[in-house]
Amino acid sequence: MKIGVKTFDSEKFLDYFEDKSDFFEIMAIQKNDYSFLKKFSLPMVIHAEHQGFGMNPADISKKEQNLKSINFAINLADMVNSRKIIVHPGIIEKGNSNCSEENAINLVQEINDDRILMENLNSGENIIRLCSAPEEIKTFTEKTKTGFCFDVNHAIKNIKGFDGNYSFLKRYIKLNPSHYHLGGQNLISGKDHICLRDSNINLKEIFRCLPKNIEITLETESDIKKVEDDIKIVKEIIEDL
Repeated sequence: MKIGVKTFDSEKFLDYFEDKSDFFEIMAIQKNDYSFLKKFSLPMVIHAEHQGFGMNPADISKKEQNLKSINFAINLADMVNSRKIIVHPGIIEKGNSNCSEENAINLVQEINDDRILMENLNSGENIIRLCSAPEEIKTFTEKTKTGFCFDVNHAIKNIKGFDGNYSFLKRYIKLNPSHYHLGGQNLISGKDHICLRDSNINLKEIFRCLPKNIEITLETESDIKKVEDDIKIVKEIIEDL
């Protein structure tokens, strides 16, 4: 199992983990200068901007904005010879007739880059996020001829009244993900992307479900010491399995 760490734009962060992780994941934010990445030799995974940055592939009125964002991620991937570009499929905004799954599929088909991996999202009571259930992911990735990035936390959040049985993860794993995301998660407060030490999900049970030869990004916090602790926790769990 290869373990990676993630940053938006911190050269200091990557300097620290260059000999402590197997790869880096970089969030490709358009306003940032990523020329400093050329100094690093570790493999890199690129993550395109998502809805948190105002992007939404499902919204046809944002097509130009979406294309510009994803192309920025593609160009960054070219610069660092990345084999993976992770993209969120988008959301169906309530009352917005510009949004549809067909729009998102058409956009990804137009881009036509075989490095793209669609990440599963989680739907809520008042919002529909695409690629939430395994069946939806399968349909979307087959139509767009893309791969799949399995975000474990999004899958957990997608289950109402989660009872602590992690066997459902295998339904996603059957789709043969090319990449994995995992962070800390509080099942009571709903917070995710927190450090593993503050998490109350059963990490050991999760790793029992995951294949042994995967590449997994730890999506936790930006604090260097906490991330270092996260890596230690994961390695100890893997050794005990």
